[in-house]
Order: sequence, then structure tokens, then C-alpha cells
Amino acid sequence: MASGIASFRMYNATPAVESAWRALFVRIFADLRWPVEVIPHAWPAPLTDLWQRRDLVCGFMCGLPFVRGAAPVVPLVAPVLDGHARYRSEFLVRADSGWHTLKDTFGHRFGWMAEHSQSGYHAARRALASYASEGQSLFSASIGPLDTPARTLDALRRRQIDVTALDGFYLDLLRRHAPEALEGLRTIGVTPWTPNPLLVAADSLPVADRQRLTDKLVALAEDARYRALLDDVRVDRFVVPDVSAYDVLLEPVAGYPALR
Repeated sequence: MASGIASFRMYNATPAVESAWRALFVRIFADLRWPVEVIPHAWPAPLTDLWQRRDLVCGFMCGLPFVRGAAPVVPLVAPVLDGHARYRSEFLVRADSGWHTLKDTFGHRFGWMAEHSQSGYHAARRALASYASEGQSLFSASIGPLDTPARTLDALRRRQIDVTALDGFYLDLLRRHAPEALEGLRTIGVTPWTPNPLLVAADSLPVADRQRLTDKLVALAEDARYRALLDDVRVDRFVVPDVSAYDVLLEPVAGYPALR
């Protein structure tokens, strides 16, 4: 019987979304008869500290730090969203900026979330690289780390930054549960698709328990009791991830080593 903690900090987009993740996983752990506590691990606690916890039974981890081996974790499953186990970031500006393309934002202030983040940093860097000549700066300032999507959106709304790129899954959770959080903002571009963040566990979780949890998560979509709970977090189902697919995140980006 596994015990420890679970956290869905990366996608606790609002109190309502946090409650939805909690409701889903409290039922899962109750079905398994595991004494696992679902915790927020909310900001300002560093997200990277969560991944280091030896009692982590289940939590989201960005694909880039996962494939870099940044924490002693093992993969469990990846969420399928709108039919695919993939996601991308959206470039956001204020609606009153009058901008409609990425080129319109050049020479202004780019705000970013965290250097370890695929969706909040490196996805944007890859998408912007084709615009930058060797060593060229695209923006008047590169502002970060802003730490969380919520704080990054607040900085955009408060005119502390002019453009940012954020996780499309996070934004879709806002559109479902708190569309007012995106009022006055506009998407002007997207990054290429990459594999979704994973649910991971500490590598100290016994192999038999890892397999039992993975099997349970993969089977959820076939259990009518879970349909509404999955819908609340916009997940179609969970699948065993193709770990090799995450290697694409390690491919170098020539000529644009940092967002600038």
C-alpha cells in the first residue's frame, strides 16, 4: 500500500481547478485504499522542490526537466487532451496593443515564467529562433523568472511586460473554469506541438505500486464514475507515455540560446 503526497501544482489554474484535480485524485486513492494526501504545493514553494520529494506518489512534471533527468522520478502516464497526448504554448498580448503577429511584438518586453519550463520558456525560444539572426535580440527586455502562469498573466495585464508564451492546457483550464481571467488578452501565435507533461512518481515508489497506479489511471476513461471528474480537468484519458518522444525537447536551437 503506497502512502505519501500528490500534487497537481502545475495545473492548479484557479481554486475551482485545484478542487477538480483534488476530487479526481481523492477518489482514485480511495479506490486504491492508499493513504495519499493531495497537497497544493502552492507558490512561493518552488515547483522543482516538489519533484525532489521522496514521498511523491503522483504529480505533474514538465517534459523538459523530465528528459534532462532533473529529479529522481519515474513516469506514470501522460494526459490525452482533445484526442492527443500533446500540447503547445500560446503567445499572448493585451487586446488593446493592436498587435496581431509575433513580429509586431519585437522591440517590446517579453515576460517568461521559468528557464526550466518547456511551455513557459523553451517552446517560445524555439518558435522565435527563426526570426533571430545569430546573436540578435528580438525584444527590448527579457523579464523573468515570473515563476507561475498566474503571475505571468498578472504581469501582462499590469503592463509590466508586453508579450508572453504560456501552456495551452493551462489556458484551456482557465477558459473552462474562469474565462474572465483572460479578458482583455489575445492569442497572436502558437508554438509547435510537443509531448504533454507527465504524471510522475518518486523512483522510491515500489515497482508494483507504480504499475498499480498506472493501470488505474489508464483505465479511468472506461469507468463511468470518473467521466465527469475527467471532464472537469479537460482530460480525455491517460496513456502510458512514449518516453523516447521527449528526446525532441533536447534538440539544440541554433542562433538563439536565450529569450532576448
